[in-house]
Amino acid sequence: MDLVRHLEYFTAIAAEGHFGRAAEQLRMRQPPLSQGLRRLEAQLGTRLFDRDSQGVRLTDAGRALLPAAQRVLDEVQQLHLLARRQRDPARALVRIRIAPGLGRAHYSRVVATCRRAVPEADIEVSEQTGRDLTRDLLDGRAELGVLREPVVARGLTLGPALEVPLRCLVPDDGSVRDTPRLRDLAGHELLLPARDHAPAAYDDLLAMCERHGFLPRAVREMADERVARGLIAAGGVVAFTTDPATDPATDADSGEGIRIVRLHGDPLALSLRVAWAGALPVPARELPGVLQEVLGPPRRPAGVGPAPRPVSEVPAP
Repeated sequence: MDLVRHLEYFTAIAAEGHFGRAAEQLRMRQPPLSQGLRRLEAQLGTRLFDRDSQGVRLTDAGRALLPAAQRVLDEVQQLHLLARRQRDPARALVRIRIAPGLGRAHYSRVVATCRRAVPEADIEVSEQTGRDLTRDLLDGRAELGVLREPVVARGLTLGPALEVPLRCLVPDDGSVRDTPRLRDLAGHELLLPARDHAPAAYDDLLAMCERHGFLPRAVREMADERVARGLIAAGGVVAFTTDPATDPATDADSGEGIRIVRLHGDPLALSLRVAWAGALPVPARELPGVLQEVLGPPRRPAGVGPAPRPVSEVPAP
């Protein structure tokens, strides 16, 4: 059995919540996809999905194994990249690190747009906590980073502050109305990226929720958005995302058991800055502007305040 290929089946079905959409993403027919999943389940000795007329949902075992499957695929991708660089060591490499918080739609756009903008280079994009990301930039282990505000680091150049509105991932069970106020989410658990990824942003977000009347029943760590979607579909749980709101008339996430809704008044936003250290290598020089265009509008009108600019605080050791 081709384990890597079958893990790709597993993660695609989990991400799409639907065999048909997963098959389309993988550019294959649905019957071989279903057969491949059954072979993987037999190999692992456990059922990964519950199947019904509405689609598929992760089982408890599926939710537990999904992060490990994604890590394996990430390592395989890294292996291929390293092998390609061994074959062609002169080919440029641009490493982009992104702090947790971007939804899958934004993440995919970042990867695809940067690769189109610099076809002559390998673009390596990965997620990394803010402190590790800052150190990699300063130590030359990454060319560009996308950091959550507030950014504290000496020696980095920062682009303008960008605002990405946050939507809400909610169960598609009628428990949350369209365009809810934050206080309408009362009684739900809230999934967030781990606090140590961006402590100040984490605290600011919870404080904003409290000011708007949303006191989560519990706050739990969201290690992976694919896993989060399975938990949300089960009910009683919500999360925030930068992905656009679902259009109920056209793409109501059928089979996945979730909706993405706009929050009344758009009270929450993800504040980001593109960052780099020193002079960028030639292939990366146009990418700060590309990233800023993909991520969203500046917080303040163009021309107000210096941008890019350095900041003058040192990260804690």
